[in-house]
Amino acid sequence: MKLVLWPIALSAFAIPNAVKAETQAAFLVSAAIQPGCAVASVADGQWGRIDFGTVPGTGQGLVEVDLIGATGTGISIECTPGTTVSVSADHGLNPSAGVRHLAHSGGGGGSIPYRFVLAAGGGTWETQSLPLEFNGTQRVQAIALRGLATLSGAHVSGMYSDTVRITIAW
Repeated sequence: MKLVLWPIALSAFAIPNAVKAETQAAFLVSAAIQPGCAVASVADGQWGRIDFGTVPGTGQGLVEVDLIGATGTGISIECTPGTTVSVSADHGLNPSAGVRHLAHSGGGGGSIPYRFVLAAGGGTWETQSLPLEFNGTQRVQAIALRGLATLSGAHVSGMYSDTVRITIAW
């Protein structure tokens, strides 16, 4: 029997050295904050409600009520600090000659004109944009709003309503 010896070359890849275990490593953690806003909603998902209540069909004059929102009086808006916001309202579903109107649910009972007034001497709010700035750590602002309905003394009984769309842009 003849014994043949083959030359063997050893390399680092063929037989591993002692395995080094990493005991420390780093990874990146980051986040991007985008400007944005949220509005507190009442139970039915709306931003608030103006309810002029029950009034007599022969009633005359002005009826005033506050908009009641999820956090009290007004629309409560929460935005990223440093965000500049523009808030506007449309004329509702039943405008006539540029004035908002509550329409009779039956369609033939006429309408009741109404308007919005901003609190603290802000004047009448038609469709103009209201600027809001969320500076520093300020996150929440409320737009305190009153509804003023003008009763003429000749209204058919029934429900009167309107829907106004509020738009917040940033």
